Amino acid sequence: MVNVEKTSSSILKKFSPSELKDYEKRKIVFWYDRDKTAWDQEKQAPGEELEEIIHVLKENNIKFHILDNNYFETKKLLEIKDPESNYLIYCPDKERAHETNWLFDIQLYSSRFENSRISDIKSEFEIDGHELDDFFTKYEKFFGNQKERVQPLKKLYQKDWREKEFILGMLAVFSKTQAPEFKQIVRDIMLKSLDDAENPIWENISKFGLEENFWELTEEDFGFSAKNPTLKKLFLSFLITHMKRYSGISLSGYDQYVNRKENECQIFLKHWMDSSRDSKTFEKYTKDILEENNQDLEKNLQGALDKRDVQKYLEAEAVDTFDKALIVHILKFLNSPVDSTGEDFKNYLSWIDTRRTKHWFSEYENIYNALEYAVKLFQFSLEYYDNPKAADALENTRSLYDLFKAYAETYYQIDYLYRKFYYYYDKEQEKDILKKNLRPQVEDLYTNKLLGKLLLKWSSLIESDLKRQWKIELAESQKDFYKQHVNKILQKDDRSKVAVIVSDALRYEAAAELFETLNKDTWGIPELSYMAGVLPSYTKLGMASLLPHNALEYRGREIFVDGISSEGLEKRNKILQSKYEDSLAFNYEDFMRYSREEAREFIKGKRVLYIYHNKIDSTGDKQSSENNVFSAVEETIVEIKKLVKYLSDRLNTTNIIVTADHGFLYRRDDMENADKVDTSLFDKSRIIDTTKRFILSDQELSPENSLDNIHSFGMHYILGQDHTPLFAYVPKADLRFKLQGGGLNFVHGGASPQEIVIPVLTYNHRRNEKAIDKKGIKHGKVNVSVINDRKKITSSKFKVKIFQTEKVTDKMKPRTIKVSLWDIDGGQEKMVSDEKIIIANNESDEPEERQYNIMLTLGNNLENKTYYLRLIDEDPAEIKDIARIPFELDLLIGDFDDF
Repeated sequence: MVNVEKTSSSILKKFSPSELKDYEKRKIVFWYDRDKTAWDQEKQAPGEELEEIIHVLKENNIKFHILDNNYFETKKLLEIKDPESNYLIYCPDKERAHETNWLFDIQLYSSRFENSRISDIKSEFEIDGHELDDFFTKYEKFFGNQKERVQPLKKLYQKDWREKEFILGMLAVFSKTQAPEFKQIVRDIMLKSLDDAENPIWENISKFGLEENFWELTEEDFGFSAKNPTLKKLFLSFLITHMKRYSGISLSGYDQYVNRKENECQIFLKHWMDSSRDSKTFEKYTKDILEENNQDLEKNLQGALDKRDVQKYLEAEAVDTFDKALIVHILKFLNSPVDSTGEDFKNYLSWIDTRRTKHWFSEYENIYNALEYAVKLFQFSLEYYDNPKAADALENTRSLYDLFKAYAETYYQIDYLYRKFYYYYDKEQEKDILKKNLRPQVEDLYTNKLLGKLLLKWSSLIESDLKRQWKIELAESQKDFYKQHVNKILQKDDRSKVAVIVSDALRYEAAAELFETLNKDTWGIPELSYMAGVLPSYTKLGMASLLPHNALEYRGREIFVDGISSEGLEKRNKILQSKYEDSLAFNYEDFMRYSREEAREFIKGKRVLYIYHNKIDSTGDKQSSENNVFSAVEETIVEIKKLVKYLSDRLNTTNIIVTADHGFLYRRDDMENADKVDTSLFDKSRIIDTTKRFILSDQELSPENSLDNIHSFGMHYILGQDHTPLFAYVPKADLRFKLQGGGLNFVHGGASPQEIVIPVLTYNHRRNEKAIDKKGIKHGKVNVSVINDRKKITSSKFKVKIFQTEKVTDKMKPRTIKVSLWDIDGGQEKMVSDEKIIIANNESDEPEERQYNIMLTLGNNLENKTYYLRLIDEDPAEIKDIARIPFELDLLIGDFDDF
């Protein structure tokens, strides 16, 4: 049926003088009425509505001619018999193909009129011609809703679209994808659900007859082909294709899921895995797929990986099975470390480093980190204990001072690595694999070998060097701290402040980590030195020793500094101010509650600040929390760094010293009775103070009455009440006294290097990088460059060689880089390869060890032209490319994986 009035009006507009082109003297309009809306099919003649239209045309001097298999006659009419009249050429059929249409040349300079639903659709998109008529007819239902489907499609539409582009656009409308890019469309569809029946997008795709188109596109883009394809099978094919590509393993029963276009599959997976928005859904689907296969898939893969060289699957990352296999592999070797070489340990650390850039690393981060520090502990043992030359160096150390210095320079690492292992071990919720396969080995190595040998030698040197008097010759003493450090700054500069941060039980190894952190993350210049702590190495005496004093004295259990009690902030303030009036002592927690303005006012006019921080000791000294002490150390490092930056950046404090009252010993395993020392020789009424690691008494045990496993010292640097001589007794090595109460794992008070090597970390603030430059210190992030010999790509997989131009140092930070190939054309930027991540963190002096090789995979259907390799800093603060290097693509057709 035709609306005569509307149709007549539309036809007459085609003949209006304004429609005449410059070259036209008359108007010819073709109307191909393929749906025969104005044709009486029974009579094979114009219908009543068309007769009315013909009458209207006649009134406007427009002739009407029917085209019905009379092409030659029509051509003769228009070009010879009547070359001047206006004509409407009506055809009750669809337009012929150009090759058989004798009127095609006339149509090229004529106009068209259409009066159908399809014409309305074409008009909506301003499409001329009939090439897409069949397509629009097939999917006419889709175009029946302007708001939900047509208008969103128009926003995506480009004038050069053909059937494929319209299909992509229609799919994008359903998936609400911002651009009709098939990989993103597939991801957006899958994000709703892998179950076709529960996926609302797939419901629309089915409802509007686009399933077949979708699966044709998946075969074209990914090489996916399956009987009865489903979204779940498609997702599984991506995983299986990745497994085959990056491990070389063909799993029995899953060959059908290896897609032909593995490059495109890898790019699709990589972009999904790396998406901050969508990666969690990817992880859920991956785990669901593995579980739905009754774990056969994972078991088969795990079994195959157990027999495979790690290097063969090190880059695989789509499923966490690869991470599990790598972790198990390293654990097996650490269970028999006798067979491991230095090269083995180096490889393990390199593998862990490589996995840091892979998708599932965050899932196993604590396990990987615990493994890393365990490997380093075994590596340290191999280098300094198992190596005959190094072992002799420890055994032949001549003096206590030499070993004291060696601990501060080298052996402290055993305590650092042991602590870091347990920190990550404790953080890991699913720690069974570490508990069964690694913790016993680490505990045995640390306690019985590394710590045991060190403390055995240390105790023997105490016996031979000290002669029952606590003083390590040549070593700076804790009791001289104020004079050696605070007073020197005050005398050198009569205006600057000096802040002393005293962190209770901040062990030297923890201060070494704090030193590294400050070196890398601040503009200041930290320096780390050490001093010998007082004995007993516990809070009361250590804190008193750090204050300015001429004499220390016990009165009962209280320690007096030049006649003033040293207990409590009020009394410590009094002691400090008696030496230097503009002094102030306060607690860290109280101070950090102040606003910046309040803090400024609080310390205004003060030049000596003593800030007391207590997290490690308060955690370790309680039996209920002593096993959390390593977490407390980690928090302490963060808090002190924050305090240092606050004092220097916000409160203009240029001189900061971080130190401690004492260190500590800690081991995770419970103590055996053999590790405990009997105290029956001591007169309990004469004991002034005691813990599991010391007894302080005015009782002097004669050498013949002393136990073999106790060191005894006369305390010449502090007197008892009424000048009574005092004596300190400490168990040898890491033994504990048999005393009532718990808390045997975390202890201090004794003479081990862990307890008495006291850190002195000085921090001199520099306001900006210019001050660093003046000192000639290189700073910032390490640089990288691409060192490929040829800047030409001749394969769909190509290697990129990247060189870290300088080593990581205290002030040269590591850099994390994303590497990929881009098409940059007319301001449009599009990634055309997968993306790889490099962590440039090498500290080696050897240039060849600072080279990174990665393999990039190109997408399909790329033309041979210039593309750009982009190196982008992962830090969002870095907005510019590190490098953008042109590479010429020169591929043979056969190099693509879709042929």
